[in-house]
Amino acid sequence: MTEEYYLYTFESTHGAIATEKLLKTLGCTVMPVPRHISTSCGISVRVAVDKFASSKEIFLGSTDLSPDEYHVYHITDDKSDREHGFKFEPVEL
Repeated sequence: MTEEYYLYTFESTHGAIATEKLLKTLGCTVMPVPRHISTSCGISVRVAVDKFASSKEIFLGSTDLSPDEYHVYHITDDKSDREHGFKFEPVEL
């Protein structure tokens, strides 16, 4: 089974909490940052693929975070391949 989603990661917990509030109407979820990606603040915001365009518009229009305080990744996670199944690509907003 393969999961695909977008993940917003942050340099501070404040950024993660503020972004979750901004994107709550889209059904985003908070989750730990996968170790493959970063050890930053440890909290990330997960957004479904079909909600990403809306999340980007809301986030860029409302956040007070500077671009060096967050990162966004496109995640593809093939649960059946534990060794090579987790892939992530940085996304420019």
